[in-house]
Amino acid sequence: MKLPAGIEKWGSGVLGVVSLLLTVNLVMHFRSTRAADIRPHPAVPRAARAERAAPRAADDLAQYDPVVNLETLKELDARPLSGLDRNPFEFVMPPASVVKPGQAVAAVGAPPVLPPPPPPVLLKPMGYNEMPGGGKQAIVSYGPLATISPDDQTFVVREGEVVMSRYKILKISPTALTVEDATTHQILDLPFPP
Repeated sequence: MKLPAGIEKWGSGVLGVVSLLLTVNLVMHFRSTRAADIRPHPAVPRAARAERAAPRAADDLAQYDPVVNLETLKELDARPLSGLDRNPFEFVMPPASVVKPGQAVAAVGAPPVLPPPPPPVLLKPMGYNEMPGGGKQAIVSYGPLATISPDDQTFVVREGEVVMSRYKILKISPTALTVEDATTHQILDLPFPP
């Protein structure tokens, strides 16, 4: 859109005056804040500053005895260190409490005896198969290691069979093998590997 020539000249003039007023305001504002913030510091030579700081440092050190007594120092160094014979990285039990005569002694029983942990499971399920007649069978490995190794014996088992006269196969499902350990009479769910 084209504006008349007179309006363009007036608009340019107004914008020039506004920019001039803003510049003057900025300069005035800068001078007033700068003058308030800057205070003249008297020029003090370094030697005079050091002289002013020296008495304060001397006052701080005045509370200490400047004379070193070598005899006392030798006596302190000759004394054996006490209480430093233990290793800070070893736990030491606190000494047992002493029971005074006349105090009632609480009965301290022996700690409860925990049953031994069950023997490790030597049976490892390897796979699952459904027979055409609806029967299920599982492939298991029997060996002393926790993982399947070439030394293990491999069996194909069905529900109700006993493996190595120890594990009775109770149930075969697509996800796990349920067995009963004949030594501990414990029922175990052994998952098939993914």
